[in-house]
Amino acid sequence: MHDSFSLSRGKLASFLTCQRQFQLRYVQRLPWPAAPLAESAQEMLARGQQFHQLLQRHFLGLEVVPAAVPDETVRRWWSLFQQYRLALPHGRFLTEISLTVPLGGALLNGRFDLLILGEKDGAAFAHLFDWKTGKARSEAALRQDWQTRLYLALLAEGGAALLPPEQTLLPEQIAITYWYVTEPDAPRTLHYNAAWHSQNWAELTVLVTQMAALDAQEAWPLTADWSACRDCAYQVYCGRQGAGRSPDSIDPDAEAIVTDTAMEPELP
Repeated sequence: MHDSFSLSRGKLASFLTCQRQFQLRYVQRLPWPAAPLAESAQEMLARGQQFHQLLQRHFLGLEVVPAAVPDETVRRWWSLFQQYRLALPHGRFLTEISLTVPLGGALLNGRFDLLILGEKDGAAFAHLFDWKTGKARSEAALRQDWQTRLYLALLAEGGAALLPPEQTLLPEQIAITYWYVTEPDAPRTLHYNAAWHSQNWAELTVLVTQMAALDAQEAWPLTADWSACRDCAYQVYCGRQGAGRSPDSIDPDAEAIVTDTAMEPELP
């Protein structure tokens, strides 16, 4: 690793799943010999990307013509989004915007589906919106998810760079809303605060410190959870081919994660 090593939520997930996988993929940059996804999984990925592109076009102020969308499912999702209109705050709309913040020897980065910046009661606010096409998750699960924790921490530490020089952005002025096509009438909104940010930033600091300490090791530790090896393309490098692989299976929540990651460029 080097001083400008980038760390996204996908990389965080990889490190927390298996440090050896993280080393092979992101540090040593060995080829990722992933087996082709099942046809159903490929369709889910394509639909998720199309839907995100539709919403990006919409929030850029460009016309969306539903009849021009070839996939019937994506058209239905767009109809649901139109029907269950979110109560969006007034402010400056930034779609598919990236934010990078340094931490130790890493550059934390995230790409937001929609970020709205504005002012309320004389104080600046930042509200993130994230579009999900997979199975809906509870607010409790989302609160623990590293996408939520990383994105909110990024805004708390670096969001002021997106504001006029005289404005500041406190954790209490930051929120994130997840909108699911599977539950369009029940968006999940999480509000940040100083105590939560202190915890998140401390844990991120620990993870970056661990990565720096491991960098001197020839082989980073393997996960103790062999179930994580079943769908890992690096089995052969670790001698864990016996864990097996199920290329035709897909986690209901994995679609949204993989789709977002696929659309989020990994910085070098």
